[in-house]
Formats: sequence, structure tokens, C-alpha cells
Amino acid sequence: RQTGSRGGEGQRAARVGRWGLPRPLGAMAQDLAGRMPDTVDENEEAMLDAFGEDDDPPVVAVRSAVGAPAPVPEATRNPESLRATFAPGVVPPSSAGSGKESTQKPQGDQKDDRLMKVKGLDKQHLCIDLLMVGCVQSFVDFFYITHRKPASTEGPSEQDSEEAAIPEDTLVFLKETLETAESARRGKNYQHCFESYDSLAEYFEKVPDLGSAMYFYQRCSDVASEVNARESIAKANLNLGTCEEQAGHWRSAMQFHEKALEIATSSDSLPLQIKAASRLTSVYQVLAEQCEKEGRDSDATSFYERCLGCAQLSKDAALEGTACHKLGLSKHKTGHYDTAIDLQKQYLDICRMHDDRVGESAARAALALAYEAVDQTHEAIKQLENLLNVASEAGELKAQASACLNLGILYNGRGDHEKSVELLEQHFDLARQIGDRKLIDSARVVLGMVRGNGKLRSYIDLVNNDLEKLLKWKSKRATLDS
Repeated sequence: RQTGSRGGEGQRAARVGRWGLPRPLGAMAQDLAGRMPDTVDENEEAMLDAFGEDDDPPVVAVRSAVGAPAPVPEATRNPESLRATFAPGVVPPSSAGSGKESTQKPQGDQKDDRLMKVKGLDKQHLCIDLLMVGCVQSFVDFFYITHRKPASTEGPSEQDSEEAAIPEDTLVFLKETLETAESARRGKNYQHCFESYDSLAEYFEKVPDLGSAMYFYQRCSDVASEVNARESIAKANLNLGTCEEQAGHWRSAMQFHEKALEIATSSDSLPLQIKAASRLTSVYQVLAEQCEKEGRDSDATSFYERCLGCAQLSKDAALEGTACHKLGLSKHKTGHYDTAIDLQKQYLDICRMHDDRVGESAARAALALAYEAVDQTHEAIKQLENLLNVASEAGELKAQASACLNLGILYNGRGDHEKSVELLEQHFDLARQIGDRKLIDSARVVLGMVRGNGKLRSYIDLVNNDLEKLLKWKSKRATLDS
């Protein structure tokens, strides 16, 4: 047939519009192939770099599958050649209803052919199916997801030689869900569309493929925004923030969660508000800890304050108590001791309400430090004695050791030598039970210093007034009291 411009114009004039009456499948395939460009412009070269050398680009793949117009179709000259274009186990339409015997290959050969062609054949046909039903965006999504290269640490040559392996049932699920979502969006069924994209995002989040999961969660947000479904928008942003958390992008996670909390609050969605506030509490705490590691204590305090606000919105007493404790410690670092005491008291009340012995020990230890910082030694000793009792009941050896050490030092400062030595000996015994060599060495040194400090007065009196006893102590190691 003629392929000149006149023939092409005449053929196009004979069509009944772009979406006209149905025509034979062969004519539709020829029209599709005829409209496709012969070359790829420069803007598409970057996208084509993601495909392997054995993969065909979308245009070439579709053209090779549907067949470009030819004087004599291959299927007419060799009907058996058409079988390879169908999925295994599916009988081509040309052989259906014929009285001739089947010429399919034996079962073993078919299995080998499937293993050889499953990489490209199934993807190709599913892509074409999406195009044939007019789901162009779904075709684009499906093609690029199924032709990506997996993340590899081996090297460029190893990465180029492999393609991300996707099971056949997953390919079918992906294709059908994309088609359902796009069809629902065209039919203005936004709830069904949102659910379809959400199921895709959840699947990729579990794989895990966070990039694809975030791509479809963003689709959920876009679909919900078209109809101003506030709760759905908040849910999509919350899921986006969760993905960013898993990727370790805490700043981005904070932005998504803050947006979700704002939308949930404005739409009076209490469950979403609680969930967003809970996630924000964790994110703010991580960001505050990062600031502390970098020595930015004021920024850390700011994040801890926001953390406490979200913890109160989350209606979770445990989160609120932890936030009070963390903020109190941060306030103590920046010199705001009175505020630190108030926050630690709040934490102590929450811990006692929920019978949290470990938390109560931490609260009393922090209170003791704060009281000591404002020269309220009596209150500090009171908190440490309570801490020692609580830690003993909870079996917290480290908390007991810390309480004994601080109490021993405070009593030594007040001149109560015997009580100080007793507590520091207990601290040394606890350090040995814990088995920490550094803690044992430190406890031994502190105990020796306090014991020596208690005998300092008698030693000075001995040196000044009793030479005979001094010589006995030096030569025979006789005790100073003997």
C-alpha cells in the first residue's frame, strides 16, 4: 500500500474522530503504531537510561507488540508466530473455534519458554492492556515501576546487569489496581480512587520501597485535595511523614506530620489528631536529641517544648511524662532550675499515678540534681533517700548506685563522715554487682578519698604532737587510733 503523505491524509480523514465507533483491532493497532514517533527527543533520554540494554523503550515496546503496518502481516504468513505474543496457557483468538488440532508445544517446552520470556513478555502485555483501555497515566506508572534497576552496592556493572525482580502475581495486582484507580478518578469516584492508591502505597511500604510508597501516598493527597476531603488529606500526609521517618529524613517527616495535625485539628478529626500528635512527639524528640549532640542546647529546648505540647494533645500519659522529663533536663542544662523542678515534679506525679518505678527513680534523681543546684541540700537528700528506696524495690542497681554516690557526697559535704562512708561503701558494693570496671575503679577512689579525709584531723595532730606514734605508724603501719 502507499505510505505517502496523501495516503496518510486520506486514511486519517476516513476515521470517525479519535474516540469514534469501534474498529477492528488490527486497524487500531496500525493507527497506534503510525502515530508513534520514530525518534526519542532529548528530554526522554534521561528516563530511558533507567532501562537495561535488552529492554525496549515504551514507544518501541508498544510498536513491536502491536506491529507496525506492513504489506503482509506476519500472522498471515505464519499463524504460529502469533502464539508467542500471548500469555502462557492462553489460546490465541485465531485458533479458537477451529476444527484443527492444537499445535502448541509440549508442557515442558512451554515452561522453558515462560522462564525465558517472563522478564519482558508479561510486563509488555500488561502495559499494552493499560493502553488499550485508555489508562495512559497507569501505563506510565506501571512501566517505570517495573523497569527500574534495584539499589545495588556491588558496582555499576553488576547493577546494570540486573533488573528489579517482581513476581507475576504482583505485576497483575499492580496493573489492575492502577487501572481501577484511574478509572475511578475519571468516573468521579474519588473514594474508590483514594483507596486504590492507598493500597498500592501500603504494599510498597511493606516491601519496603519507600520511594514508590511516597509516590502513591502523594497521589492519595492529590485525589483527596480535588474534592477537599480534609480527613483523607490528613491521613495521606501522616503516611508520607511515616515514610520519611523510616528513611531517616526527620525534618521532612516533621513538616508532613505538622500539616496532618493542622488539617486534622481544623476538621475536628480526633483520632487523626491524636495519631499525628503522637508521631510528632517522637519526631521532635529525635530532632532535640540531635541538637543536644551538636551542642545546640537552646534549639534542643525549643524542640522539647514542642514535644511536650504534642504529647499533651496525644492523650498519652507515658508520652507526656517522658516529654516533661526530657524538657526538665534540658531546662537544667540551660540554667532554668526552677522550671526544671516543676517539670520533674509533673513527671514524678505521672509515674506515681501509673506505678512506674523506673520513671519515678529517674524523676527523683533529676529533682535531687535540681535542688542541689539551687542550694536546697535538704530537699536533695530527701529525694535521693526516696530514690534509694524506690530503686531497691524496682531492682534498679544503677539507680541505687547513683543514689548512694550522690548521698555519700552530700553527707560528706555536711560533715557527717560516718554516714558518708557507709553510703559510699554501699556504692562500691553495688558497682561490683553491676560489673562495670570503670564504675568500680571510680567507686574505689571516691571511697578511699572520703575515708582518708575523715582521718585528716587526727593525722595532722599526730604529726604536730606525737612523734613516737608517727614513727610506729610509718614503720609498723599501726593505726592512728592505737
